[in-house]
Amino acid sequence: MKNNTFAALSERPFLFLWIGEIFTQIPTHLFNFFLILLVYKITHSNTAVSGVVLSFTVPAIFFGSIAGVYVYKWDKKKVLVLTNILRAVLMIFLIFFINNLFMIYIVSLLVTVLVQFFIPAETPMVPLLVTPKNLLSANALFSMAIFASILVAYVMSGPVLIFLNPVGTLIFLSVMLLVGALFINNIPTVSKVSDSISQKTNFLKDIKNTLTLMSKTKEISRSLFCLPHPRY
Repeated sequence: MKNNTFAALSERPFLFLWIGEIFTQIPTHLFNFFLILLVYKITHSNTAVSGVVLSFTVPAIFFGSIAGVYVYKWDKKKVLVLTNILRAVLMIFLIFFINNLFMIYIVSLLVTVLVQFFIPAETPMVPLLVTPKNLLSANALFSMAIFASILVAYVMSGPVLIFLNPVGTLIFLSVMLLVGALFINNIPTVSKVSDSISQKTNFLKDIKNTLTLMSKTKEISRSLFCLPHPRY
């Protein structure tokens, strides 16, 4: 496996993260598409469907950058495991309100907020889990997992909903998230942020600093206009 695309898989910590990524990405994308189908089935309303789309896109706009500020100070492994577990719990909770449009919106919004904490905790772990010679392989594999998972999720969404029904689908997605959390939990604890960085947080101050940095850094502000829809 040396000097090829799959070389990083020989390093067990990265392998666990990579598998955990797959078991997290697929149910995340499946859940979004499942909600679109479910809401249309319940309401037969394009407006209602637009509402559920907004519920998993708007949080990405308001929480994406802010979440990164806090995740940088936290134990990233714990963030990954906890956000997966909480999303699984929310999906199980939704089973009891499967025909309630308001609760579907709320759960979708909460799940997406959790995703905003998962994303910035995930990618920075890659260089900490592989040797420098396998970093290129690790980045390539990570990108492959992301886009392959999107494809698999959208291909599976229709058949899964048909064969498992809404309740079965939510249970299936929850189990996948928990499996992902299990693999990630087996990753050795990586080094934490330097002690010189204050662990205290000031929500309003952090928001102000983040927005100021984004507005003053042309590379960041301009890149926002090139962003596609949220990855999760």
